[in-house]
Amino acid sequence: MTNVELWHFQASHFCEKVRWALDFKRIPHVRRALGASYLIRAWRRTGSVTLPVLLLDGQAIGDSTRIIEALESYQQTPSLYPSDAKNRDRALALEDYFDEELGHQTRAAAMLGPLIDDPRWAARFASRGLPASTRGAMEAVAPAFAAFYRWRHQITPESSAVGHAKTQEAFDRLQAEIGPSGYLVGDSFSVADLTAASLMGIAFGVSESGDPLPQPVPQSIQELRASVADHPTRAWVVEMYRRHRGNSAEIVFS
Repeated sequence: MTNVELWHFQASHFCEKVRWALDFKRIPHVRRALGASYLIRAWRRTGSVTLPVLLLDGQAIGDSTRIIEALESYQQTPSLYPSDAKNRDRALALEDYFDEELGHQTRAAAMLGPLIDDPRWAARFASRGLPASTRGAMEAVAPAFAAFYRWRHQITPESSAVGHAKTQEAFDRLQAEIGPSGYLVGDSFSVADLTAASLMGIAFGVSESGDPLPQPVPQSIQELRASVADHPTRAWVVEMYRRHRGNSAEIVFS
């Protein structure tokens, strides 16, 4: 039995960031996809109402950045932090930039349309990985779910417009930051690369599971993806997944 358990949403790109870190380090772990109960469960364990949450040796850790920091101490190799202090500081600064200037903004850009025009699709998207009964219940109350999701993440027409602009800015920043090695910092894969690639997946249609979105995909998401489809960084994201995503280290009980 493992002492590492991840509470997550399958659809969340911040959760994908942590799943990737666990898999990259080959840390055996259990994944537990949570429904609406995540609010009270996360609050009780971390004092925050967000996922992912990692239970590591009995300690609950929230926030993807703090989780990766804890994993670096838990298992040092392979490391996501550069050994050189200057490069490490740069990698952590880029992680923070993409977390704050891309992660939330991409969600707002992608999800406003479905939440307004097709709440049932939004409920199906958000409930991926949950038991069939939970998925059905979320679909049944889709309008209420959509209203809560918009309030919870402050998704408005204004924030969505900002999200589109910020997403483009982050992609341009990424293109400028990629070094001669093909990586963002030094000559090897780091937390900076992992963060940028995982958080860009929703826009580019790249993910751990091959991006099996519920069909048909809403027009707004199609338009977002079309707007960035030819951006040079898409090939970089695909290549990071190909080189470094690897196989899952999740323990699946039969």
